[in-house]
Amino acid sequence: MLRELLETLHANQLVIIAKLNQLLTQETKMAVDLTALTAEVTNNTTVDGSIITLLDNIVTQLQAIEAGSGDAATQTALNALVATLQNNDAGIAAAVVANTPAPTAASAAKPA
Repeated sequence: MLRELLETLHANQLVIIAKLNQLLTQETKMAVDLTALTAEVTNNTTVDGSIITLLDNIVTQLQAIEAGSGDAATQTALNALVATLQNNDAGIAAAVVANTPAPTAASAAKPA
């Protein structure tokens, strides 16, 4: 009877150890996935910044063309393009802000 009890306890310990090893493996996988996600967010933020800069530059170039345009139809078309690009710029910037998490106190305290 004592032997059976010890065998049952040992079997239960083995199950608990196996479950702990499973949890440790899952935790490691989650850390790797979080690292990959963080890198992708950083990359995406850089790309979004480049898009905003590109749109700003196109708007500036179109506004420079506007100054020299004497044709009312061309002027109206250029004004519409400038407005569209500015709206796109504002939309992208708003999406970046809305989808970028604020730094936590712990991450803000870490040195770069």
